[in-house]
Amino acid sequence: MTNPFKGIIGFFIRLLSHYSVKQEDVVGLDITPNCIRIAQLSENKDGWVLEKISSGQVGAPSSIHEIETQRTLYVEKLKELVAASKLRTTNVAISIPISSAIIRNITLPLMSDQEIESAIEFDSLWGNIIQLADKLQDYSIFWQVIRRNTAENTMELLFVASKLSEINQYVQIATRAGLNPVVVDVRCFASRNALKTQQLRTDKTTALIEFGPNENYVLIVTNDSPFIYDIYISESDRTLIETGIPDGDVGLRLYNRFSDQVRQAFRSYESKVGVALIEKVWLVSLIPDVSDLFAQLRQCLDGYQIALFDPMGNIQIPRNLVQQVEQEQNLSVFSAAIGLATRKVDIFGYYKYVTGVNNVNLLPNRDVARTEEKKKIVSKLGIAAACAVTLIFLAAIAYQQYTVMDGMQAQALRVSEIEDLIKQKEQDITSINQQKSRYAQMLSASASFKPNQRFTYKLLQALNHAVPGGVWFNEIVWDSPSTMIVKGDAANDQVIVDFVDRLQKLPMIDRASLQRMSVRPPTAAKGQIGFKQFEIKCLVKEVSDKQEKSSAPNEKVVSIESARQS
Repeated sequence: MTNPFKGIIGFFIRLLSHYSVKQEDVVGLDITPNCIRIAQLSENKDGWVLEKISSGQVGAPSSIHEIETQRTLYVEKLKELVAASKLRTTNVAISIPISSAIIRNITLPLMSDQEIESAIEFDSLWGNIIQLADKLQDYSIFWQVIRRNTAENTMELLFVASKLSEINQYVQIATRAGLNPVVVDVRCFASRNALKTQQLRTDKTTALIEFGPNENYVLIVTNDSPFIYDIYISESDRTLIETGIPDGDVGLRLYNRFSDQVRQAFRSYESKVGVALIEKVWLVSLIPDVSDLFAQLRQCLDGYQIALFDPMGNIQIPRNLVQQVEQEQNLSVFSAAIGLATRKVDIFGYYKYVTGVNNVNLLPNRDVARTEEKKKIVSKLGIAAACAVTLIFLAAIAYQQYTVMDGMQAQALRVSEIEDLIKQKEQDITSINQQKSRYAQMLSASASFKPNQRFTYKLLQALNHAVPGGVWFNEIVWDSPSTMIVKGDAANDQVIVDFVDRLQKLPMIDRASLQRMSVRPPTAAKGQIGFKQFEIKCLVKEVSDKQEKSSAPNEKVVSIESARQS
C-alpha cells in the first residue's frame, strides 16, 4: 500500500532543494598550467549577472604535470586574486583536466538506485564493468543514471572517476588560499555548463571543441549523454601553441591536423548514432588569437554551424566590470570558470532531477561538505522560521490590540455622547428648576392677598399682565392699605424700567417708583449669572368693596388659583 505522506514529503523536499539551490553562492575556480581564473555569478529574473571576475598569470607556461611541483606559486597567486576580488563566499567549484578523468557511458541491466548503491557497497559493480589502472579506493567516483529503458530492461549510466591524488593537488591549492572546495568537475563539462548562461537549449545535440597546449578534445552531448573524442597534439605542436603559432605553412599545417581530427570525431559520433544530429559547434581555446584557427575550422567543417563561444554574451555585466571584460581578446578562456560558477552544492538533492553532465562532482569528501552546507541552510531556515513565527505573533497581537482599541474607541465615543446628553439634560433641568423657583416665589408673594377682597384679585391680575419678559417676583409686601412694595429679579435694567412704566399706567396704581436696584451675586447652584434685584413702591388708589361692585356689576371674581395661573 502506498504511503499517502510519501508524495507530500517528497514535494516539500523538492521545494526545500530548490530553495537551497537558489541560496547557494559558489565561485568558479579554473586552474590551468599558466593561469588562474575566477568568476562569480548571481541570478535574477532577467538571467545571470556577473558579480566578480579576475585572472592572473602564474609564471612561465608549464604543463599540467608541473602544477604539483609549483603548488606554492599557485597558492600565492590565488590569494592575490581572492583579496583583489573581495569574494562574498569562500565556497568554490574547481575543474580538473579531462586527461585526469575517466568518463564512460555504461549500459547495464535495469536496477534501482538502492540496488546500485548496494552493489557499490559490496565492491561488486565497478570491478566487473570498469577496468581501472589502480585500486578502486584510489579513485573518487561519480555516477548517475541517465535513463532507464523498461521495455528492454536496461539502463544507461554515466560513470566519471579520477584519481584522488590528482584531485587533491587542485583542492589543496584552493584550501591553502583560504577557500572551501565544494565541487570538483571535469573541465570539459564545466565549459559545457557555461551554455546555461546563454539561455540556449542544452537538450539538443551540441558539440564543444577545445584547442590549446594542454586540453584538446571534442565533447558532444545528446540528452545528457556525453561523447568525448581526444585529439592528439604532438610535443612539437604543443610547443608551437605555447610559444605562438606562426603564420604561413607551419601554422596552417597545425590547424589542418587539428581540423582533420575534429571531422573524424564528428564522423565517429554520427556513425555511432546512425544520423547527423549536431546542430551547433562551439569553439573554446586558451590561446589569445583564435582568428586563424576559427577560419580554418569553418573551412574544414563546412556544413556545420561553428561559432567562437563567448560565455558572457548573454550575461548582465555591471558597469564596473565592463572595461575588464572588454580588455580580454578571447573571452572563451573564461568558459570553464563561468560554467563552474553556475554550479551548486546541491545539499538536498535538487540535481537528482537534473541528470548527466550538469551534475558531476568528484570532490572526495562531498558528503561532508554537503552536510556542512546543509547545517548552514537549516540554520538560516530556522532563523527565518523563528522570525516568521515572531512576526506572525506580533501581527496577531497588533491585530487584536487594533480590534480591542477600535471597540474601546467606539465605546468611548458612545460614553462621550452619553455624557454630553447628560450634561444637556442637566442644563434643561436646571433651567426648569430656575423657572419653577421663580414661579414659586411669585405664588408665595401672592399668598398674602386676602381671598375675600375683589379689588385685591383685580390688582393681582393687572399686576401679572403688566410684568414684562425677564422679570420675576420674589415678594409683594403691603405696608398699608394704600402702599404695595414689589420685590423681585430682572434680567437687566431696561426690563425694570419697562415694568415700572407699565405699573404706572395701571388704573389701580396712583404712582409707581423704583426704590432700589442692585446686582445679585452669581450663584453657581442656581445657575444665576448676576441678575438685577429691584424694589418698586406702588401707591394704590382707595377703592371700597361697594364701589368695586357698582363699577363692575357683571365682572367675574378672580380666585386666588386663577391669579396664580395667570
